[in-house]
Amino acid sequence: MKYTIEPIWWIDVIFAPMEDAYSVTIEIMCKAGSIYENRENNGISHFLEHLFFKGGKKYPTPKAVAEVVDKFWGEFNAYTGDEYAGYYVKCAPEFIDKAIDVLADMMNHAKFNTEELEREKWVVIQELKMYEDNPMAMAMQKRQSYYFGDNNFGRPIVGTEKNINAFTQQMLFDHKANLYTKDNLIIVIAGKISNKQAVIEQLNKEFSNISPSKKGTKPTFIQTLPTEHTAFYEQKNEQAHLVISAPGFDGNDETRYAANVLGTILWGNMSSRLFQNIREKQGLCYYIKGSHMSQEDFWVFLIRAGIDKKRFDFGVEKIFEEIQYIAEWNITQEEFDNAIGYNEGQIQMGIESSDEMASFVGNQYLIYKKIESLEEILKKYKRLTLKDVQAVAKKLSKENLYLFYIK
Repeated sequence: MKYTIEPIWWIDVIFAPMEDAYSVTIEIMCKAGSIYENRENNGISHFLEHLFFKGGKKYPTPKAVAEVVDKFWGEFNAYTGDEYAGYYVKCAPEFIDKAIDVLADMMNHAKFNTEELEREKWVVIQELKMYEDNPMAMAMQKRQSYYFGDNNFGRPIVGTEKNINAFTQQMLFDHKANLYTKDNLIIVIAGKISNKQAVIEQLNKEFSNISPSKKGTKPTFIQTLPTEHTAFYEQKNEQAHLVISAPGFDGNDETRYAANVLGTILWGNMSSRLFQNIREKQGLCYYIKGSHMSQEDFWVFLIRAGIDKKRFDFGVEKIFEEIQYIAEWNITQEEFDNAIGYNEGQIQMGIESSDEMASFVGNQYLIYKKIESLEEILKKYKRLTLKDVQAVAKKLSKENLYLFYIK
């Protein structure tokens, strides 16, 4: 698949055509995630995402915004992460002009109405409390602070109740002005594109007035590991929920492909070591899973599980045994071959729809200013050897493991 990048008013627009698709996704992605915050405004990136939906100039109310998208059966959503925020509309190809129209009004003319702002504080606080009532979410949030510390990389994306209540209209306008600029965002058009030139002309018209240069910055990431290898938080749950962390490989390090294969062997599917030996044979948990997170600023192996409190110590012991066994290079050729096939299948199925394709190309280009095609990625997996994965396995040696749990 070929991607093209068109500079429109100094905004990079990526076209990812999918001729057999029945939809098109228009996504605006901006380097405006939680790592661009400080202690006092932690949570403002996520709060700003909510307020963008509250009305602009052409569609002045939340209802008007919702109705215009519903009229053409569009899917309208947004998200905020550590590194960036994204806003997208997915719709039938013939409505692409209407989708761009809605997103442009949001980006150019968001009013951040004070009445809506105060009302939305209650909504976001309820979202915060929802996460606090979810032990799986809390384990991840508390682990973030434990592993990275009290800094931009360790604070929760949703923020704190105190901060949420303190946000003002001016703070939102300032945050938007600092980061939502032509040099700090991209637009992705993925799916069935019938008239590319018409899309370019509309984007030129709609996005010409965005500020040119960002003022906001993020701190330099310095990897400082916890002083203690084990920590916990007491929440009085029925289960103990654990997260094991270990340093991984960043998004520019091609060793991450071997790390992904290692993860598949250890936790990635129903035939993985942890699923078979911890859940199926021992019956210790319902969920046990993991990931290898490769980002520009931080990178980590994660293993998560929920275990009965009475069997927690035994469960942790068994999980560490499996990790240590694989860290000592005990990987078979059959496991390696199966994991390669699984990863190749997952990456191909993961970009079948236009919204998935938009995220696939947009994430790469926004953060790294390059796009690896599906074909290039598949070739990199095919070039891997069992020795490559065995070499990565030492990253999971016991001295590199950090256990956090809530009970």
